[in-house]
Amino acid sequence: MASIKLLLNKQRMLNNGTFPLVFQFIHRRRKLLYYTKYHIFQQQLADGALEVEYCEASLYSMKEIKEINRELKRDYKRFQNRILELERNNEEYLVDDIVEFKKKKSHRSYLLMQYIETQISYKKKMGKDGIAAAYHSTYISLKKYIGMKSARKSDIRMEEINFSFVVGYEDYLNAQGLARNTINYYLRNFRTIYNSSIRDGFKPKSENPFTYIQTKPCKTIKRAINKDDMKKLSSLILPVHSGMDIARDMYLFSFYAQGMAFVDIVFLKKKNIRDVILSYRRHKSQQLIHIVVTPQMQELIDKYANDSEYVFPVIDTSLSTSIYDQYRLALGRVNRYLKKITFRLNINVRLTTYTARHTWATLARESGAPISIISAGLGHTSEEMTRVYLKEFDQETLAQVNRIVTNLL
Repeated sequence: MASIKLLLNKQRMLNNGTFPLVFQFIHRRRKLLYYTKYHIFQQQLADGALEVEYCEASLYSMKEIKEINRELKRDYKRFQNRILELERNNEEYLVDDIVEFKKKKSHRSYLLMQYIETQISYKKKMGKDGIAAAYHSTYISLKKYIGMKSARKSDIRMEEINFSFVVGYEDYLNAQGLARNTINYYLRNFRTIYNSSIRDGFKPKSENPFTYIQTKPCKTIKRAINKDDMKKLSSLILPVHSGMDIARDMYLFSFYAQGMAFVDIVFLKKKNIRDVILSYRRHKSQQLIHIVVTPQMQELIDKYANDSEYVFPVIDTSLSTSIYDQYRLALGRVNRYLKKITFRLNINVRLTTYTARHTWATLARESGAPISIISAGLGHTSEEMTRVYLKEFDQETLAQVNRIVTNLL
């Protein structure tokens, strides 16, 4: 007889330390995991338990925990009854047959905008503020599109989303004068939300409306500044700790730290630096990066020494503004100051927080570094060609390349 157990999938821990809550089925030596829509901390589920416990760090309130437990008990009982039913039929059955009733459950009436709202709320609870922000911008865009199609409508049923609707949305975005990559960004978010609704129980009546829709990012011309402009930037005299000074220093630190992304600089903590080795996980890919702290990096770290847990005083945990919103505000502020510096130094390429990353890669390549080494330094995990033959590299080799690049100035 098939067995059923509620547990955590500890192989898929999220950034916030939680794990997916799953039902595990084992039948005829075959295992199947059925994912609930909840993620909890390890201490919230005792071994063999059927109830989630509340803890201070919980993503859910006590009231929500009670509702979750009621739902889990209902599902557990339904799964048990399904197993008994299959056993009574005295027929061979597969482990997939146990959850089949879940797949065939009655179609709930999903409303698109309403569903996106629940997803935004859920992502925020999960600590995925970036995804929540992406969904919110797509929500606003879709709301305008729906309003344009019918002034009397503020929402539509998921069943109404077909190829024609998606193409119409793409045409609408084009009409707004948006860049192709921006259009693809909205379409990717829309597709992700649509697929998520299917996993949550929505049953589409037609083929996937995104099958023939192009959503991959288009290749863009990467912009990097040359060695002479980098020297002008690093030697520019600015009022200490002024807005322009901080922006310039953030740019330089990104360059010195192997093209570290701005978001990773903002959230860089002092505990990430041990024995002249800076170790951190990329916010974008969770790739673990190790960097030997160069004199140039250390000079900037010392310049912005502060009492907080962060290396640079950008995030203030005492403020009511969320740390993600503080990061977004800082990003906009720094890029505005970098734009002013671009004009001041008469640099042909507009400075942004991202061009520092590309500049490090470009100068590293000019210094003779192999593409594979550069890929390792940048923490790429899906570079089309370089990751095919990328191996583990000696830390000193990477440190040597970084010293060569940063000493070019």
